[in-house]
Amino acid sequence: MAVPSKRCKIHYRRLRRDNSNLPQGTLSHLLSTALNTQKDGTLIKDSVDLRIAPASDEAQTQRLINDYHIENDYVFGNTCAFTPGQMQALLRTQTNNNHGTLSDILDAYDIREARARDGHEYVGGICYWLAIEDHFYQIQHVSLQAKQMEEYFTWLLREQTNTVNINAFVELACQFDSQQVGGDLDDISSIEIGGIAPETIYQPSEPTPDEALVEDIETTETVGSESAYFDKARDVLEALVGSIGTQRIMDEIPDEASLEVKVNIGYKAKKRKFNKEFMGNIASGLRNLPDGEMRVRGRSGEMRGTDIRLSEDMSVKKVSDGSSLLDMEHALEQMLEVHRRFVHDGKI
Repeated sequence: MAVPSKRCKIHYRRLRRDNSNLPQGTLSHLLSTALNTQKDGTLIKDSVDLRIAPASDEAQTQRLINDYHIENDYVFGNTCAFTPGQMQALLRTQTNNNHGTLSDILDAYDIREARARDGHEYVGGICYWLAIEDHFYQIQHVSLQAKQMEEYFTWLLREQTNTVNINAFVELACQFDSQQVGGDLDDISSIEIGGIAPETIYQPSEPTPDEALVEDIETTETVGSESAYFDKARDVLEALVGSIGTQRIMDEIPDEASLEVKVNIGYKAKKRKFNKEFMGNIASGLRNLPDGEMRVRGRSGEMRGTDIRLSEDMSVKKVSDGSSLLDMEHALEQMLEVHRRFVHDGKI
């Protein structure tokens, strides 16, 4: 009997270092250090209670690294979200004839809410992730996406373990898929959010007042080319190199040859483009928007698809048929395989 599997999208992010006070260690090293830190005489990795963090954007919701595996160059695990005491709706599938007045009209199962039994909590979401050096891969849940992982890692490294200083934070920058958008970030001419292209993103027709955002580059444009012969050619040469230089050229030309000068007509001009730091900040600001809200226009001027961030679809084994839980060992294997592909293909 075939092992059941689920098609999962493995999202890629990378730790951004140019915007915070993170130390030199890689993301995987920082996480490993934090998990091996003692608090109240106990290692963080040895106590689930020490790994529970409050969710900043959801009242009473808590998050924790549950299962984990630490190697020399990577840390792998899953993160769970739950709300203590949360009730869950249950459908009673046994026929109940005591519906009251609606029983004459409807035939329906009872819907009741119940708390988990003692010692248990309902899992609101679970995601699987891999930090390998500064690279980060994640199989997301709707309630545990990159934003939530940024918040959790910042809490773990900063507040809980003092692995980084109080001003540091974790930002997992997205990387645009060059195959989808037709090039690197510098090749993008506009990014549309909800059908509107922010003026701060596309190339302005007038100079931008904020000189810190733009830089001047010198370009040469060719308008056309012309060929000149005989006397006109000599006049062109004299305008370019002077009479003495022209005579030297004429002396080198055989008697039976004719003089031809080809002139390329063009101009030099200064254009403005956004500097890399500003474009990096744009990518950062868009990193947690849903793909469906963003479209990009590359140098070709062609609108691309909605899946513009670097990711890979992989089949991951489930723990059993009908289960929503993934096999941890196989999830790790597939994430490592995605990392190998991205490195081999030069995507990261």
